[in-house]
Amino acid sequence: MPETVGSGCALLDFDRDGWLDLFFVNSCDWPGAAGARSYPALYRNDGDGTFSDVTEQAGLRRQTYGMGAAVGDYDNDGWPDLYLTCIGPNILYRNQGNGRFADVTAKAGVAGGPVQPGGLRWKWSASAAWLDYDEDGRLDLYVGNYVRWTPATDVACRTKDGRKAYCPPDSYEGVPSLLYRNEGGGRFRDVSRESGIGLAVGKSFGVAVADYNGDGWLDLAVANDTSPNFLFLNREGKRFEERGIEAGIALGMNGAPKAGMGIDAADWKNDGRFGLVIGNFSEECLSLFENDGGAVFTDTTYPMGLGEPSLTSLTFGLFFFDYDLDGRQDVFAANGHIDTFVNENNARITYEQRPLVFHNEGSGGFREVGAALGEPISRAMVLRGAAYGDIDRDGDLDVIAVWNDGPAQLWRNDGPERRPWVRLELQGARANRDGIGALVAVRSGGATRRAYVKSGSSFLSQSELPVTFGLRGAHKVHEVEVRWPGGAADTWRGLEAGHHYRLVEGGRVERLW
Repeated sequence: MPETVGSGCALLDFDRDGWLDLFFVNSCDWPGAAGARSYPALYRNDGDGTFSDVTEQAGLRRQTYGMGAAVGDYDNDGWPDLYLTCIGPNILYRNQGNGRFADVTAKAGVAGGPVQPGGLRWKWSASAAWLDYDEDGRLDLYVGNYVRWTPATDVACRTKDGRKAYCPPDSYEGVPSLLYRNEGGGRFRDVSRESGIGLAVGKSFGVAVADYNGDGWLDLAVANDTSPNFLFLNREGKRFEERGIEAGIALGMNGAPKAGMGIDAADWKNDGRFGLVIGNFSEECLSLFENDGGAVFTDTTYPMGLGEPSLTSLTFGLFFFDYDLDGRQDVFAANGHIDTFVNENNARITYEQRPLVFHNEGSGGFREVGAALGEPISRAMVLRGAAYGDIDRDGDLDVIAVWNDGPAQLWRNDGPERRPWVRLELQGARANRDGIGALVAVRSGGATRRAYVKSGSSFLSQSELPVTFGLRGAHKVHEVEVRWPGGAADTWRGLEAGHHYRLVEGGRVERLW
């Protein structure tokens, strides 16, 4: 069954040279197979439009059945660290600052933990996210777990004519997810049950972190596959309460769970409230949720124009981003089915599917424009993980994606219009070094746009940590306000468009390029 899921990817500046590097997770052959060995891949951005494979030099050439990746500076030393979710023990790689990573999983205590004595030894982990849920200045770690599965317990499903097929998730039990509290000194403590995260059993694939009820504490929205989605509300850093049903995101319009894959959160209406988009199975369409305030959501998928265009797609990677820098959050959906012969049983659905890009039209909803955005977007593929970031330092957001059993994808954004933008990288002092969880508000041209510095989101993947804002014609930023985890706030005025700034907690600003 894991063969259908594929793996994820990440964008990070691992060597802190100012250029985004690329990481692809990768899986491997099952024990006993005669195929070649396979490894994750780290590509260093050479700054001239090319990349160099530095996997071995970085200490990452290690075979594992990888799933997802999450990037965060857990020890606040200024270097981005890398967490890999796997089938088998998960791995925490500490960035040593010399171009190499060290496996510190055992010391940190974040391998994933046994499921039951004498039974399935390791959980199947999926998406992960770094967040400082208790606002103590150290990044904690959420790990989403999927189902109880081993090669020995794989359920044998077949088509009517006897061909091997992949069973649906209903064939397997769900498992609780994990929450690790960062205790400092490179060690974590499993607080899953005491926090409430471990009390909810699901089949978790994606996680999106934001403050959904406006109380100043970061919450977790979790996409589950054929089980109700979760909304974990953070009760002042002490515990989480699962409120997916009450919030209106747990089930589809018919009252049944959908097959949730990727998920992301954004202020897509520019009203200060963070809504959600979730990728689902074919014939279920995407789910777009508007935040009505107080963590109560309304499904606006069809009224906003996302329903019909996505009905036959099976969406994995999924995120909000402003691809045309017009100041509104658009939606990217990476699609591809799990069955190679699905078209034989349903003429409307294909195995290879093109990505979808929904342009945010403002009050007019969204319009699907992917087929008009160039050959890479208009081509049918079998995509899984996907992420965004500015790989060529031109201000607009580029995309990387994983083709299941195919080549990695890197798509450069060559937008038709040059619109003003500003790019902001945060550095915490009392808050965590990356500023993960900080809420950034940019005011320009009479409008306010907001974004979180975030880990997680999409599917098994990590987009860049800096936040990019399209300024919709304004060439100066009237004001930037950052609310740091822990409650401190800083304000900057008069930043010029077209530049990348580092904003340091306490009020300092550096123009990097």
